[in-house]
Amino acid sequence: MSRVPRQRLVFLLRRVPHLTREQFQDYWWNSHRLLVRERAEILGISKYQQCHTVQDLGPDGADEIDGIAELWFDGPPATGTREQIAKAGNELLEDERTFIDLSRSPIWIGPEYVLQDRSHDGLRLTGAVMRRSTVSREEFQKYWLGHHGPTALAHPDVYGLGHYVQVHTPLDAESHPLSVSRGAPEPPDGIAEAWLTATTASADHVEAVRASLRSDDAPYFDYDRTVRFMSNIRVVVDR
Repeated sequence: MSRVPRQRLVFLLRRVPHLTREQFQDYWWNSHRLLVRERAEILGISKYQQCHTVQDLGPDGADEIDGIAELWFDGPPATGTREQIAKAGNELLEDERTFIDLSRSPIWIGPEYVLQDRSHDGLRLTGAVMRRSTVSREEFQKYWLGHHGPTALAHPDVYGLGHYVQVHTPLDAESHPLSVSRGAPEPPDGIAEAWLTATTASADHVEAVRASLRSDDAPYFDYDRTVRFMSNIRVVVDR
């Protein structure tokens, strides 16, 4: 696990009702992507990638996520003045309103914890993780990082986790200016992302290990509200 976590902007995107997912992703890639790339140096964006959902994994009845915009700002400093940065940000926000349902699209900046650093090609499994209402976000994240993640990684034959990362939502995410300016909803407690490898365990062993972790998770995870999906990662900016 990385000792000093990077900060990542996470924007879980849901499309406006009149667009299909295909139309949404087409505009996001072919039009909005160019606007962000043109303003990357002004805003100090060191990396920007789009995660396009290609398969929804539930749960049934979930409010599906059409993609994730992910940005990092830990590279070269922003070249824009305060006025230029504000103008660029407003221009991107105005374009977002044409294809993103901002009232259903949480946004936050939080630390990313790389629990297992492996090669990561192909599709990414992402979970927008939700806690139970009986525990605080702080309590949940402590368990998620300290027990759930390491336990799953200790059984590669069962879970098949390759590269594995957790991005945690800060306790005050709802009050961040990015969230307030968009009228964004309450975010999940973080996202878990993994690239999967083949599993080799017997069915009985798989069931025993998974049942044990599910029992440990029960007081913390609300799996009925944790949306999971497979996505294709497209890097736009990497400076």
